[in-house]
This record gives sequence, C-alpha cells and structure tokens, in this order.
Amino acid sequence: MKILITGASGHLGTRAVEELSIKNEVYAVVRSTPKATKRNVVYQAIDFSSDWSSEVLPNQIDAVIHLAQSRHYREFPQQALEVFDVNLASTAKLLEYASRAGAKRFVLASTGGLHRPSSSVIGEHSQIDPPDGPLAHYFRCKQAAELLTTSYESLMDISILRPFFMYGPGQQADKLIMRLVESIRKDQPIKLTGSDGLIINPIFVDDVVNLLIAILDAPGSRTVITAGPDIVSIRTIAEVIGAQLGRSPIFEKIDGDEGRLIADHRAVEALLGRGLTGFAEGISQLLQ
Repeated sequence: MKILITGASGHLGTRAVEELSIKNEVYAVVRSTPKATKRNVVYQAIDFSSDWSSEVLPNQIDAVIHLAQSRHYREFPQQALEVFDVNLASTAKLLEYASRAGAKRFVLASTGGLHRPSSSVIGEHSQIDPPDGPLAHYFRCKQAAELLTTSYESLMDISILRPFFMYGPGQQADKLIMRLVESIRKDQPIKLTGSDGLIINPIFVDDVVNLLIAILDAPGSRTVITAGPDIVSIRTIAEVIGAQLGRSPIFEKIDGDEGRLIADHRAVEALLGRGLTGFAEGISQLLQ
C-alpha cells in the first residue's frame, strides 16, 4: 500500500512512519528532510503554513493519514492564521489531492478537545462543544476540518480520530503528562482543582499507532473516540509518575471543580481486537 503521512516528524507521526514502513511504501511529509532516512520511506518537505502545492506529492496514493499540527496552537491571536493554514487549509488541499490521486482512505487526526468536561462518558455521538479560552481558535479549526473531511465520504472511506491526552516516549514538553513529569523532577507544585484535579483516561501513543494500522484494513467511515483504559485523576497521574521516579509530588489546591473528561475507549479496543496499554505500563515506557 502507498501511504502519505503528514506530520511525519511529530510524536505520533514518527512512530507511525516506523511501523507502517515495515510493510508499506510510505511518503512522509515533514517540515524539513531528516539527515537519517528509513527504508521504504520517501521524505517530502512541506511547510503547510506557506503557499504549498500538492503537485510535489505522488501522482497516485492509496491512503492519506493527516497528522500535521501547528506548533503554535497556543499562540492566539498572534499565530491564528498559521494555525488556520496548518489545521484547516492544508486539510482542504489534502482532501482534493487524495480524491485526485485515487486514495481509498483518508484519516484525520482531530482532538478530544472538541468536548467539554462532562459527568457523562464521552462517545462518538456526544455533543461537540469546544470550550472557550485561549485554545478555542485551535479547537474550532479542528472542528471545521472534521466537517470538511466528512464531506468527502462519498469519494473515499473517512476516519476521524479524536485523541484524549495521548502520551508516550518522545512527546513534546508542553503536553500535560510531560509537564507533570517535569514538575515532579523539579519539585514544583502541581495545581489541583477540587481534591484530585481533572479526571481523564489518557491513551498511550503505541495504541494510537496500532489503531492507524487497523483502520487502514477496516472498510467504511467512522469517528473514533481515542482514549485509554484507565481512569486517573491528575493526583493519581502524578503519584504514578512520582513512584516510578522515586520522588514525592508536591500538590497545591486551587479554586475550581475537578472536572471529568472521560471518553469511551471500547471502539479502539474493538478495532484492535485486544486490550490497551495500562497507564502505569505506559508511564514506565515513557520514563525509560
């Protein structure tokens, strides 16, 4: 299978390229071509925030996996147009390219941030209501990208992934669990709303990679709520990390409700045909 992967130098993209290139011909779209290349991988440097052309991409492709994400998604309004270009305008161009190049499948990485904290478990048909605040622009670009992508369902199979707090080795330092790791290592206080902080069920990156592989072999269109098996609070996450680092987390209570952002992980397990990585095991691999 000939597969185009965008965001191929990112946390998820790097691991996806490694696994998918074992049995497939992979075209990896990156910001800059790496010095060390891989077998069965053709690299193409594209800056999605520029006026790029799909003419540099292969004439024929079987599947497109769109993982690219703006590095400036927190910088609103200063980088609003860059976030729009990378997360939405690039999606429009890639969909047009995919249909022209004969793609049978298009996979879009969206975000679990389209859902607000809720007392109910979040599923595929739960209301989309991105929270307000500094990330609202980013969330709404992702929401618009989802709507745009589903309009191509008559032309190819569409799969949309909404990852909830993905984590794993090699992740960027600004992500939630990596920030907690850094705080514990530096003996910095971890702020908790309520008694234990936000309650979530994070998913390990390798499970998401395996989900991508499974989706390429699964006909039909779908939206997959992409979450892990273990429900943990910020306090519990910090305690698991602290135990493995041999350090005691420092907590600081602040005003506010602890909140719940728990997502249904059963669709991921059904597509994989097996259970998912437990949180303690995932943290062990992250800290190795």
